[in-house]
Amino acid sequence: MVWDSFSINISYHMLNHSETTNTIYDIKNPKYWDADSLYAEMDRIYDICIGCRLCFNLCPSFPSLFNSVDEAGDSKRKVAEDQGRVKALKEKDEYLDLPEGEHAVEASQEVEFRGEISDLSDVQRWEVVDLCYQCKLCDPVCPYTPGKEHEFQLDFPKLMTRAQAIRTKERGIKQNDSFLANTDFSGKLGSLFGPVINFFSRISLVRLLMEKLVGIHRKRILPKFYINTFSKWFKNHRSEILNPSEKVAIFVTCYTNSHDVELGKAAVAILEHNEIECVYPPQQCCGAPYLSPGDFDGFQKQAEPNINELYKWVTDGYKLIVTGPPTCSLTLKKEYPDYLGLDKKIKLISENTYDISEYLVYLNKQGKLKVDFKNTIGIVNYHVSCHLKAQQMGFKGRDILKLIPDTKINLINRCSGMDGGWGMKVENFDESIKVAERCVNDINQREANKVCSDCSLASQQLKQASNGTIMPSHPILEIYKAYGLNQN
Repeated sequence: MVWDSFSINISYHMLNHSETTNTIYDIKNPKYWDADSLYAEMDRIYDICIGCRLCFNLCPSFPSLFNSVDEAGDSKRKVAEDQGRVKALKEKDEYLDLPEGEHAVEASQEVEFRGEISDLSDVQRWEVVDLCYQCKLCDPVCPYTPGKEHEFQLDFPKLMTRAQAIRTKERGIKQNDSFLANTDFSGKLGSLFGPVINFFSRISLVRLLMEKLVGIHRKRILPKFYINTFSKWFKNHRSEILNPSEKVAIFVTCYTNSHDVELGKAAVAILEHNEIECVYPPQQCCGAPYLSPGDFDGFQKQAEPNINELYKWVTDGYKLIVTGPPTCSLTLKKEYPDYLGLDKKIKLISENTYDISEYLVYLNKQGKLKVDFKNTIGIVNYHVSCHLKAQQMGFKGRDILKLIPDTKINLINRCSGMDGGWGMKVENFDESIKVAERCVNDINQREANKVCSDCSLASQQLKQASNGTIMPSHPILEIYKAYGLNQN
């Protein structure tokens, strides 16, 4: 089977949007892997989406779908015009002069030229899949989701993952997906040869070779590696907390460990300033990069050591605090239960996982957070991370920043278009930057002293898309400075 021109014969008929026979997201169900079932579900969900269009401006997938369907309708009309069945459509400035009843006649004629799901080519269908970078912004917007208890049971992100998984099972894992998923290996290399890797990643010829070999776009600015990783730093870190009010296990994420060490250190300093005991258990990448191509075997293999280790700490009364990109807290909270099953271990991990900003807000509500801030930060343009929105817990980074005196927050509620590995790939880079440029434009509309984002990857993207004019900081780094901990 050639998946770039995926063909399945289906007799098209009026779709029943409430028919959820093929709405299967249990990867252990054999029907999940059935291509005919997938295609039927694609048709149902695509058809619902083109009739709704609330998500037209969220990501490239939906405009691709809507434009393809609309262009199919335009093509039908062009054929009818060429056959002389209808006159060319003219824009009208005035509709009130039509004789009674002709409005309905015109409308009934135009129904024939409406694009349908059955008009889509296989290339157009799969373009929707390939343009989805799992921001999950459609889920809170969509009125038809299982979370809203609607009979349509529409879960667009899960459909896209299922499509990727079936295609990957047939053709294998692409080289760039395999390379980008192995973050632990690249992190180990970076901890040994960081300065060398950073140097060569700026050489055009090296980047050209990298583009050809592993599919990372030559223009993508790569995050720097640090030899002194967070894990190395924590081994030598000595805490002086004698009577902790709470105890947490830090899940630092592979990104923070290798590329954003200061964020991890600042998080520990803030927690210890608030009399919180911090431990750093053995851990590896959460496994999120394996979900992009639907590599569930790789995902499970990556996740199981984390599950076994973190479960021990949770049962001992520790909360799990994720200090890196929100994708990682989302993975522990939601993706582990969804794709690995909600057993006792995973359930307990999911229920006790907090994003770092979320945890600080929790402490504040418990009356356990110190607000002895020494410095102010002024006006902040706060970029809302997609994967924090997907956790449906509110804007905790904003809320914690608002505790700093004389702080005003402007919400920048637009995706940066990065999503880790998706935005690094050759085939997605240009589209990724286009999405980011819209976010940059929104940020530039509001004057501020700082730009903040909870997502380090989004910060990297916005820095590149703005040519370095926007340098987002993590809210935790700003809290760290506001406490005056950077002056100790």
